[in-house]
Amino acid sequence: MTPDSGAIVCRAIRERRLLVVGYGGAQRVVQPHVYGDDHSGDRLLSAYQVSGGSASGAPQGWKTFRMDRVESIALSDERFHGARSDFQRDDGAFLRIVCQLTD
Repeated sequence: MTPDSGAIVCRAIRERRLLVVGYGGAQRVVQPHVYGDDHSGDRLLSAYQVSGGSASGAPQGWKTFRMDRVESIALSDERFHGARSDFQRDDGAFLRIVCQLTD
């Protein structure tokens, strides 16, 4: 994770832009929804993965990424329409939310 990863994630959330995340040796394209800290102090990104590799074998679905394990992160030019219908705002998994998608 680079020092400006947080700025990239929050910009993607604010502008509703896809992120390309290198994680677990695979590239993943995600719709970022929440970025913050969990109760253990780990910095997390909660996002809906739309394509790419996955250790679970599910190339689409909700994923939580520990930012200390992110290998690369880049802002895509492609946008998404907004929060998914099953998005849980103010997710209790987060102790502190840095930025999150608005409705």
